[in-house]
Amino acid sequence: MNDHVRARPVPAAKAATHPLHLADPGPLATKEGFLARARRTVTPPGLQDSAPLGTKVRLTDPRLAYHGTLLPLETDDFARGVHLARTMLVKNLYDSPGRSPNFAVDGPRLAGKSLLAARIGFAFQGLVDHHFPADADRHPVVYIHVPHDRSDALHWSLPFAEYFGLEHSRSPETMNHRSVDMTGPITRVMERAGTRLVIVDGIEYIKDNERQTAFDYLFRLQDALPRITFLFCGIGAQGILHHALGDHRSKAPAAGADRPAPLGIPTLWVRPVPYTAAEPDQWCNVLDDAEKNLRLYKHQPGTLVQLAAYLHARTDGSMHALNQLLCQAAQTSILQQTEAIDRKLLETILTGYNDPTYDCLPALAEPATDEADGDPQAQARLDDAEQSDS
Repeated sequence: MNDHVRARPVPAAKAATHPLHLADPGPLATKEGFLARARRTVTPPGLQDSAPLGTKVRLTDPRLAYHGTLLPLETDDFARGVHLARTMLVKNLYDSPGRSPNFAVDGPRLAGKSLLAARIGFAFQGLVDHHFPADADRHPVVYIHVPHDRSDALHWSLPFAEYFGLEHSRSPETMNHRSVDMTGPITRVMERAGTRLVIVDGIEYIKDNERQTAFDYLFRLQDALPRITFLFCGIGAQGILHHALGDHRSKAPAAGADRPAPLGIPTLWVRPVPYTAAEPDQWCNVLDDAEKNLRLYKHQPGTLVQLAAYLHARTDGSMHALNQLLCQAAQTSILQQTEAIDRKLLETILTGYNDPTYDCLPALAEPATDEADGDPQAQARLDDAEQSDS
């Protein structure tokens, strides 16, 4: 195995990068992208910094970008999950014998599992940043997705190498791009980086016949770095981990017991937010927070709470579906210059989640225009001005 660790060369930036790309923090499953997201503060733009009411809004308008990142919002499961995870992870900051306990984030599809897992990672990164001296080489959190090829240790090592930007081709100088097992290099890098939390997202993709290979690799990695905690995120994560740990459990019964001890898998659950006569408050609080985050000229406060039953029927309490619905509605209202969200507008938005019947969708208003539209020379002047600004 080639143990020489090389950072992958970063391609030179293009001379004229569009402002839209400058706002992209990069993939979450890279240290640069993760740190940029963990340390980023999304600040609502002031109306004074946006296109004035009644004028055409261009796609570079700051309010369009802002409403694309309007959520996440706080739910009881999110608040509880971040608090419980912090309690478990603080112990990992101090040396203790034995392997650190792992835990899971579980819940149904589109409930917000990946969102909670990422938020736990961001919160832990922020905790370390706040309490310890600045260190550019410290990376307490690693975030990876389950690899597409899960057949052996080599392929399980590659997401870790990708996160740290380590070159894993056998000989990139000769264009031989066959990857090598990076377990040794990534173990040393994570040890030097003080890694304490590894988030493995998408474990529902691990098939039954791949489970032993996957968890043999991850548990061996944890044996080499016992202060690391794995956060396993995915649909059915608790059951998958029960099977995985069962594969590694001693067959000898505990003294004085006629059956093996239960396997402890701390699990943080992410569930759709309920909205019933007995539990209306949490859903209304989520909508109230969403409304406070809107930056629209004409939106009437209280509208979303008044539409609570409709919005819950459209989303089933899913944060992912609510995010898509409200963000698209806010952006549409800006582009059409209505500058408000109401039921009529919401019924024109498709999210793939309890959408209105396609044939019954109301007619859409045409996007607002200004005097430059229809005048090629005026439009060219506007485009030239945007290019010079970038």
